[in-house]
Amino acid sequence: MRFRFTLAAALVALVVLLVGRQFLESFRAPSGPAGPQMPDGPTDQGALFTPEPAPVGEANLPSLSAPAWVARNKAGIEALDKDAFEEAAEHFSACLAGRPDEVVYARNLAETYARWAMSLQAGDAWDRTRSIDLLEQAVGLHPERLDLSDLLGRYRRSEEAEEGFFTRHTLHFEVAFDLNRTEVRADVQTLVVALEDAYLEYGEWFGRRPADRGQPIRVVIYTQEGFSAVTQVGAWAGGVYDGAIRVPVADLSRELVRVVSVLRHELLHAFVHVVGGDSIPGWLNEGLAQWLERGRRGPAAVDLERAQKAMGTERPFPLDQLRGSLAKWDDPKAIERAYAQSLLLVAHIESHFGAHLLQEMIEGGLKELAPRAVFKSRVGLELDSLLEDVFPLR
Repeated sequence: MRFRFTLAAALVALVVLLVGRQFLESFRAPSGPAGPQMPDGPTDQGALFTPEPAPVGEANLPSLSAPAWVARNKAGIEALDKDAFEEAAEHFSACLAGRPDEVVYARNLAETYARWAMSLQAGDAWDRTRSIDLLEQAVGLHPERLDLSDLLGRYRRSEEAEEGFFTRHTLHFEVAFDLNRTEVRADVQTLVVALEDAYLEYGEWFGRRPADRGQPIRVVIYTQEGFSAVTQVGAWAGGVYDGAIRVPVADLSRELVRVVSVLRHELLHAFVHVVGGDSIPGWLNEGLAQWLERGRRGPAAVDLERAQKAMGTERPFPLDQLRGSLAKWDDPKAIERAYAQSLLLVAHIESHFGAHLLQEMIEGGLKELAPRAVFKSRVGLELDSLLEDVFPLR
């Protein structure tokens, strides 16, 4: 997400009660023994994804006595681990039919439907409708999972707001908008060119690309009202990435420069999600997105001056406070400072240690290496110590 001229990302944790015993289960969204991550509300994946509970393995099923069901449950988990959703659903459905009182089977089937639904959201209109059907079943099977209810609400709002939208397909994108909006239609080609240029640029920079698996990146252009209804983010947001890039536009011809900047910002989040996973802290994700908005040469002097002015004489936020998304912050001034701090810190790292270090800090995410650890191993300093260098006492 972009704070008017920028954006924020999101990470949340969930505690669930399972088989009478409470324990914390972690998962990479939509979750499981291994897998992706489930967005909770408007996020950028890079900025907004919520870890969810994993399917329950045989060791966690003390009340099961039938080895056949234990074996099928295990087979279901193995299939889900490979994103073989239909196969996993068959196994868990059979378990649930045979042992309808075992709540873990219902929850594992709900998890399967949730992941399946998320995978389909990136598809065409039929796939997105199917994803809603699957998510409705997931909510029915596991009503305590509030994250699933929230996700279902967002999918439904998106379907309603995008009813009748035309989709323009390009090499790496599909751009959806209301064809009746002449103030948008006339300049869509300019946006397409800017998106494809940014895709090539970021692809060279990172060496990996979100659409390498053959699935284009969805970009949706809304009115401000439609954008707010779908994302439910404050008016401060200029755009959101939550698996799709979503931007509000009033008059594209008049806002072209701003909208291109927002699209570059949100697209960077898609790259961070692919290159670094969902553990990249918000300050790094948002700071890098701002730093690359104008291209690999970095921000203009006026951008840095604006950020310095936004910080004023206030002390910087502790980095742990900027780990997740800013989507739920409600103080516009604090949000502005958080974005400014993120940009200034990333710009400092680039100018003093090189852009390659920023890349390594992102890439470490998939290796479960925190940016702090990567920074210290390369530089020999604690990352938090930079705050005093970038924001000295005045």
